[in-house]
Amino acid sequence: MAAALGLSLQSGFISAPAIAQEGQVIAVVNGFPITGFDIPQRQRLLQLINGRAPSRQEALDDIINDRVKFVESRRFRVQATDAQVDQAFAQVAARSGVNPIAFEQVLRSQGIEARVYKGRIRADLSWTNLIQARYGRTVFVPDAQLDAEVNKRTSGNSRAVEYTLRQVTVVVAPNAAPGVVQQRAGVVQTLRSRFENCTTGPELINATTDAAIREPIRRSSSDLGAEFRRVLDSTQVGRLTPPSRTSQGFEMIALCGKNEMRSDNQVMRNQVRDELTQTELRRISQTYLQQIRRQAVIEYPRGRP
Repeated sequence: MAAALGLSLQSGFISAPAIAQEGQVIAVVNGFPITGFDIPQRQRLLQLINGRAPSRQEALDDIINDRVKFVESRRFRVQATDAQVDQAFAQVAARSGVNPIAFEQVLRSQGIEARVYKGRIRADLSWTNLIQARYGRTVFVPDAQLDAEVNKRTSGNSRAVEYTLRQVTVVVAPNAAPGVVQQRAGVVQTLRSRFENCTTGPELINATTDAAIREPIRRSSSDLGAEFRRVLDSTQVGRLTPPSRTSQGFEMIALCGKNEMRSDNQVMRNQVRDELTQTELRRISQTYLQQIRRQAVIEYPRGRP
């Protein structure tokens, strides 16, 4: 019994020093504490999102930005509601091909608390609400700038192409056994061979266990990287691109349409105007965040890390 108890203490409980360390306050941002628990949680979350392991300082900076964003959005009373956060969390889960409860299990398997991910979502949504409320109606794209950008995208041999795309995900847990990964890779190849068009193809995806297809989106060739454009241009319309391995599993793109865009295409002009507007809003957002972070009261009770 003593041996069994010793084993359970080693495998099922965290030591008192570890608990104390997790509870230590590392920083206080405008009155909101950041603890030793928060930083490794954020490191794991950023690794899951970005596919690379961030440093402890990068994780701390990311949390500080979230605290600053949330406090500022609360000051203007535009913070995201619980319903908005839950909806966004469900959308992330759906893009991964699972429901919210299963997605929470995926997060836990990576050592991430669902509330940590929801906290980051809340900060991002609140910040978006704030930027839109304060600056959304102030950004104006002059016709001369719009014409110049449209002409640049449709001139000469670099005439813009509009792609209609649908992302396909075949879910594989990041820590799946090699045999499971190989089995799911076989599912991917079967889907690629049987997916022949974007009319009946989505039914095939939806009938496949732990697979999902997103709604169609349209993207101009000028928005895409050169390598991705080459992949799309070598893919037949109605078929799936070769798979890429991500933290979610295997991802492919269904190429549902490919049309050359003319400079007088109103759809293209509207798209370019939206892109220029979003670019300007991102610039405003970055400047605004830098400003309020400089003004924030950031304290380090145990010394600056």
